Formats: sequence, structure tokens, C-alpha cells
Amino acid sequence: MVIVRRILLTLVGLIVVVLAGGYVYQQWALASDRAAFPPPGRMYEVDGLSLHLDCRGEGRPVVVLEAGLGSGSTSWASVHEALVATTRVCAYDRPGMDWSDPLGTTADRTEVAERLHALLRAASVAAPQILVGMSAGGVYVREYYARYPEDIVGMILVDSSHEQQGHRLPDIPDAARTQTIMRLCSWLQPFGLVRALGLVQARFQAPDIPEDTWEVLRANYNRSHSCSAMMNASASFDGDTQDEDPPASLADLPLMVLSQGREPEALPEFGITLALARERRAVWDVLQKELTALSSRGMRVVARESGHVIQLDALDVVIEAVKYMVRSLRANRVGS
Repeated sequence: MVIVRRILLTLVGLIVVVLAGGYVYQQWALASDRAAFPPPGRMYEVDGLSLHLDCRGEGRPVVVLEAGLGSGSTSWASVHEALVATTRVCAYDRPGMDWSDPLGTTADRTEVAERLHALLRAASVAAPQILVGMSAGGVYVREYYARYPEDIVGMILVDSSHEQQGHRLPDIPDAARTQTIMRLCSWLQPFGLVRALGLVQARFQAPDIPEDTWEVLRANYNRSHSCSAMMNASASFDGDTQDEDPPASLADLPLMVLSQGREPEALPEFGITLALARERRAVWDVLQKELTALSSRGMRVVARESGHVIQLDALDVVIEAVKYMVRSLRANRVGS
């Protein structure tokens, strides 16, 4: 028993040393990342959190970019840069994403919309505005419009999620496995193990992402709270997409819906067969048409060569859509 006790104590001691060393390594690496990749915009205090907002360019209406689930302002980097010569463009980070402080808990779409409104007010971002929401961001910008319609003169949805998709899209068999991976990641990340093992690179790096943008993403996804923030955001969003009622009408608000059009593919790493991918796409297309019909002035563009992340796969489609709406509104003296 004495020998067993000594072995156990030795193992515990080794674990403590590894975790302590990993924590120190993580803190050193975080400081290094922050020095190499400071926030491109400004930080504002909202609800006791330091939130990042990056506004560039001049002109009206102001374009406000809302990222997809688990993403921040960096996901809009190429779009942002391309539009600053056209008008003022603002991208921001929800809590826990990119440069913003983590919230440490869930936040439904109402809270997301209210916090964005408070951030824009804190930064004195002028109305009128065009809201651009990608994926989950589409749900968030529709909630924003429902609460603050007086500020908004147009909306662009980039392969937007739908408030009913949780019970209308066919289920993904391995969804629970993904949640388990994210939970494990949230436990290990503060101790540098996710960084040391290169798990962020293995999970998120894609050939379509420019190298300089990828380096910023890598640094941000390796923050100690990133996995837990994404896990909380995912849990919140699951609740935001289980509505029994359809999304609220947008009346006659100028609306553009950009949808993916590339042929569906099997994703075996997520348990998605080709048959399931096609079944989900068929439902997704119906949801996209429903979103277009929310406004009497809705129009839809299908990006034939793009998957879900249109700002990566078909960047010009997103850029031209925003420019088209800005020109149209100015020509009609709306928001100019």
C-alpha cells in the first residue's frame, strides 16, 4: 500500500507540474500573440466587458458586419478591406470572440442584439445602417432590426441561419461528439495543451484563408477561453433556432439574401453522408427562400461556386451585394 500511495502521489505531482508548466506557457504565448496581433479597432466598455469594434472608411449608410457562430471580426477581413473605399464599415467581436472579453455564460439573440446596440452607441456609430449577417449572424441582425428598426435602412443575409432550423433541418448523427470535443478543449485550453498539440490548426485551418488572416485567427482561437466561449455560443444558438413561429416580417426593408450553391458534399468527420448532405441542402434552400420572402423588397442571389462561408468561397459576391445596396440607397436618397 505504501508503494501504491507513493506511485499515486508521484503521478499527481507530475500532473500538477505539467499543468502548472502548461499554464505558464499559455500565458507567455498569449502575451506574445497580443504583441504580434493587437486589435485593429478600438476597445469599448459595455456591460462590464471590453468589446472590440473596428470601424473604417467614410460615408453613409454605415455597414455593420455580424459574424457567424464562433467567429469574430477577422472572418470579415477581406470584405472589410474591400469596402472601406465605398462607405464606413464596422465589424465587431461578440464576447469571447477574437479580441473581446469572454462573457463566461450563454447569451441568447436578444442579449446579442442589445449588446451590439449598446456598443454602437458607446462608439457613436451613426445611423442609418445596413446590417450584414452571416450564418448565425443573420438571426442576430433580424433580432436587432426587430428591436431598433429606426436605425436600419437595409439588410444583407449571407447564407443566414433560420429561427426554425433546429427542428426542420435533418439531424447530424455526430453532433454530441462535437460537443464532447469542445468541452474537452475548454478544459485543456487554459493549460496550453490545445496550443502545444496544434489542435486549432488541425480543426480550423482551411486553404481558402489567406495566410496573414490565418495567423490572426490562430492567435485568437488559441486564447484560453475560446473553446468555452464557442461552446456557450453554440448552446445559446441552439435555443435561438427552435422557434415554432416563423421569423418576423421585415416589411418593405431592402433585403438581399446570399445563399450557397455549390453541390453538397459528404462530411464523414461530422457523420454527414452525401445523402444526408443533400437532404439538409434541400431543406436549407426552402429556408433561404422563406428568408427572402420576409421583405416585399427581398431578392436572392445563389453563389453557385460557394459553400456556406461565402465571404471565403465567393468574396466578390458579398462585396458586390453590399456595394449594390449602398448605391441603391444613395440613389434613392435613403441613408445618404
